[in-house]
Amino acid sequence: MWRRVMGGVLAGLVLFVGACSTPQFQTLKIFDSPNRVVALRAMPDAFDGKGYDHPVSFTVDEMSWLLKGVRVQRGLMSSSQHAALSETEIRLFAPHFVNALERATNQEMVTFFETAEIGADEQLTTSGGLFVAGENLHVVLSNFSVKTPIWQDNEQYEASYRHRPLDQMDPQPGRLVYTPPKYMVESPEGEIGSRFKGKPWQIAIRYRDVLNAQ
Repeated sequence: MWRRVMGGVLAGLVLFVGACSTPQFQTLKIFDSPNRVVALRAMPDAFDGKGYDHPVSFTVDEMSWLLKGVRVQRGLMSSSQHAALSETEIRLFAPHFVNALERATNQEMVTFFETAEIGADEQLTTSGGLFVAGENLHVVLSNFSVKTPIWQDNEQYEASYRHRPLDQMDPQPGRLVYTPPKYMVESPEGEIGSRFKGKPWQIAIRYRDVLNAQ
């Protein structure tokens, strides 16, 4: 009898911990295709409890211009930079980002997920999110061109990471920067990610100053 009681208690604890370990969930799909997803995601204690500045309006041209300045700097010592999103990706994503930010509440951020085949057996995954808070556009990049076997992605990653775009598949050293750098500010420590699962690359951009300087 005692063992049955303790077994029930432990099972309940496992269910409780499991429920608490995945507090983020998608609230609305903005765009969904076989290789690209844009969605809204509920965030507990958004922006340290202050909430995001959503809904917010951008034009597609404004969003495209802002995204063009986001760069990836791989490694800890490297100074070489690469565009976080290609011109084609920006053209495809920008309208959906604009739509999502106009529909988001102050407790939801925009997330995105993308795969691109690079051969018969491999593909690249890029994912992350963005939100507006504290007069800044915050950009999060959880995965940047992470290479995985297509069979592995179909059986393991796509089913899970497609719906968890803020989680890192293969954490790598590096960071996001912005060009021109004078418009970049540090994104709040710990806003996205944790010391247990790792923290994605993230920056904040003084977007009004960028757009006013056009």
